[in-house]
Amino acid sequence: MKLTLVPDSSFLKKNKWLLAPLLAVFFFLLLSAPQETKAQGGKRVVQLSGFVALGDSLYGVAAVSVYVPGTNRGTYTNEYGFFSVPVLAGDSIVFSGLGYKKQYLKIPATYASQSYSIIMQMQEEATELPQVEVFPWPTERDFRQAVLAVKLPDQGRSNAAKNLDPALLEELFRITPMDAGANFNVWSQQQVRGIEQQNMIPTVSPFAVLKLIDMIKKGEFKNKK
Repeated sequence: MKLTLVPDSSFLKKNKWLLAPLLAVFFFLLLSAPQETKAQGGKRVVQLSGFVALGDSLYGVAAVSVYVPGTNRGTYTNEYGFFSVPVLAGDSIVFSGLGYKKQYLKIPATYASQSYSIIMQMQEEATELPQVEVFPWPTERDFRQAVLAVKLPDQGRSNAAKNLDPALLEELFRITPMDAGANFNVWSQQQVRGIEQQNMIPTVSPFAVLKLIDMIKKGEFKNKK
C-alpha cells in the first residue's frame, strides 16, 4: 500500500514560510531512499541449517559453536547435532567445539537462494592440559616441619608396642595352627629325612683302619686273650 499526503492549499497560503523547509526535506528523502535500498539489498540473508557429525560417522556432535567472527550472528548445535542460524551471502562461518579442530565454511557472495544446507564433519583434536601439582604446603621445608610435628595418640603407640612384644609373637607362632600348605611341607620334609636315614651308609675312618692293622701286628689282641 502506498500512502500519499496532499497538503491543504489554504494551510500553505497561511504558512508560506513552511514551504521551503518542506521542499528541502522532501528532496533529502528522495535522494537518500535509493541509497538505503541498495544498502539493505546489497547482501542477501541466507538461512544456514545443517548437521554436525563426528568424522565420517552419523553421530551428531552437541554444543558446537556456529558463528560469524566479528558479528553477533551465531548459535550452538543441539543435543543431536542440528543447528540453524541466519547469515549473509559472502559470510565466513566458523565451527568450533572443545576437543575438535575448527572447521570453516564460506557462503558465496553471489548465492541467490534463501537457504543453505550442509553436513559438517568435525575432526577430533587431542588437547594436553598442563600438569597441576596440588601441594598444601608452600615449600618442602614447611612440609618436613609439619611431618615432624605430627603427634601420634598414646593409645595407638601403646597398642603398637604391645603387638610387637617378642614373647607375644612367639606364643602366637606356637599356638597358631598351620594351614594345608604348611602341613604338606612339614610332611614332605619328614619323608625326605626318613629316606635319607634309611639309605645312609656307615662310613669308616681310614685312620681307624690303620690303627687296627697296627694293633694286629703288635699282637695286642693275643695278649688280651
